[in-house]
Amino acid sequence: MKPTSCFSLRLFAVLALGALAPACRKETPTFEPMKLADGTVIPAATLSRGYDVYTHYCASCHGEKGDGQGPAGSGMRPPPRNFRQGLFKFGGVAAGELPTDDALKRTLRRGLHGTPMFAWDVPPADVDAVVQYLKTFSPRWKQESPGAAIAVSDDPWKGREAEAVERGRTVYHVAGKGNAGCASCHVAYLPREELAALTESVTGRKVNLANADPYTALPRDSDYSLTVDAKGEATQFAKVLPPDFLFHRLRTVWPQGTRVEGQPYTAQAQREDLYRVMAAGVGGAAMPSWKGAIPEENLWALAYYVQTLIVMNDTTAARDLQQRLRDSKVRN
Repeated sequence: MKPTSCFSLRLFAVLALGALAPACRKETPTFEPMKLADGTVIPAATLSRGYDVYTHYCASCHGEKGDGQGPAGSGMRPPPRNFRQGLFKFGGVAAGELPTDDALKRTLRRGLHGTPMFAWDVPPADVDAVVQYLKTFSPRWKQESPGAAIAVSDDPWKGREAEAVERGRTVYHVAGKGNAGCASCHVAYLPREELAALTESVTGRKVNLANADPYTALPRDSDYSLTVDAKGEATQFAKVLPPDFLFHRLRTVWPQGTRVEGQPYTAQAQREDLYRVMAAGVGGAAMPSWKGAIPEENLWALAYYVQTLIVMNDTTAARDLQQRLRDSKVRN
């Protein structure tokens, strides 16, 4: 069965279960106001409304207990988020910290590209209520305040795209000296000899890639739960494959020319979304926060460079480049 067919079946299952949810809904439980670690008190009425929204739209995948074990979520990759962990991939804060409300609402409004997590077109009050209700699942919200929001800074490369791409190529492939070295987890996009020469020119360090394979990424451990015990504690964790930007879909980045939140998705919007995920990192995965770890102009340059790869996604040009890279040799 083709992946698209599987996705369609899952989509149908999610929609069907969501449509049936009101008929199967249990009586709304009674809530008490909930005080969070940052001093915020969530009114009981908000939690009650959030429960209704969650039951209707979210429980079929994420489970009534918020443990990611909903009936439509079985076998989904990536697995539905287990809210009991209090761990979020795209929180708008440094990876691993509790997310901001704005980041959670952003995910609800937009969905996650290439997954059954759709953009939900519901009233803003329902979005706000369900975001507050999600906080009932994990004790972290009563113990920790959300992290500081990472804002998108001004793009220092406007009007100098070619320079940005050139700088970004180095930032991506070389580790140290203000560079990120993304290729060490993802894959390289330079032939072996060019990659070795670039590394030596920046770091002064010779590398021998004659017998290395910098074009195949390896799955990494993550903190995302696949299965849980009776208390909702994770018993098995998912492996995560760092995306190859030529072929894999990014969850918070869409193809240019599509519509996101009802608006045309432009090249600038795409770069800003790339900046966001690079700056913040990905919670629960090996992708760290790069904000402050490398110069801001290098962070933006990285977004420009990765964008040149994304626009080739799953095209003949991408497949030709991949083949040329795999065939590349090092001269003796």
